[in-house]
Amino acid sequence: MCLPTLKRTVILVVVLLLLPVGLYWLADAWLESSGGRQILEKELGARFGMSVSLEGEFDLMLLPDIGVSGTNLVIGGEAGPGSFFADSREFEVSVALKPLFHRQVVVEWIRLTGGHVYPGRYSRVVDKTGTTATLLPEIRELDLRDFQIVLDEDLASSLRVKTLAVRDFAERRQAGFSVDVEDLVAVHGWLLWDTAQSKIQFGDVHLDMAGQMLNGRACLLLGETPALHAELEAGAFDVDVLRNSLPAMGQSGPGAMEGGLPLDIRARITVDELRSSGVIARGVELSLGQAPACD
Repeated sequence: MCLPTLKRTVILVVVLLLLPVGLYWLADAWLESSGGRQILEKELGARFGMSVSLEGEFDLMLLPDIGVSGTNLVIGGEAGPGSFFADSREFEVSVALKPLFHRQVVVEWIRLTGGHVYPGRYSRVVDKTGTTATLLPEIRELDLRDFQIVLDEDLASSLRVKTLAVRDFAERRQAGFSVDVEDLVAVHGWLLWDTAQSKIQFGDVHLDMAGQMLNGRACLLLGETPALHAELEAGAFDVDVLRNSLPAMGQSGPGAMEGGLPLDIRARITVDELRSSGVIARGVELSLGQAPACD
């Protein structure tokens, strides 16, 4: 290798080595001098449609992407008994690099680990006309891990969500999702949230319930008593496994809160082969609660 070529190679290697250091210095300088915590709280608040407070550690993150990480993120209120909508023990937020040069924050993805969600504490935002409105953000990637969904605070009823992922979410636009609820169900498909009808639609649903595979569609009606309606198909289905896995599915309405899930669950499952207490039946339609109505 000739001397000029060797020199250019050395310079290139040095630049590549110094580039991450330069990026770190740039981001860290912005973080320390421009009120990065407050700016990020405002941006995250816009994403979640409610106030966000970063109350714990707040550190620069370079890997896997440029962003920040920290502890004790609180959504929709202040930390303390009976006030906030959700909290997270740890958080990671990736931000786009280019806007940082203009001292702007554009969130790319959000990851929250170890926390709680209290659906009953959710309050819609009052818009400029004085009426309530649900403000849904656009989120490219949202990942939750190891979360407790507290369904009824008085009865200490909750579900442990091992993982929940949503991709390219926006109001009235299909977004891919997957969720794994411990000891209950794993499901993936797409969702579409329509605030005008207070309804979330789920399509191309693939559901694994205690090893039993079901496919179809569903919807969640967001009222005073939320209602989950589903129309599913299965090849083989064991009623005894279903009964043991979801003891509250035979109930509906407010009474379901006393038995387990605080939901009015209505489902129709078309089964090629149904098994129950050693009996096998073919071409069966199984109904849970009243007839579902997602249309």
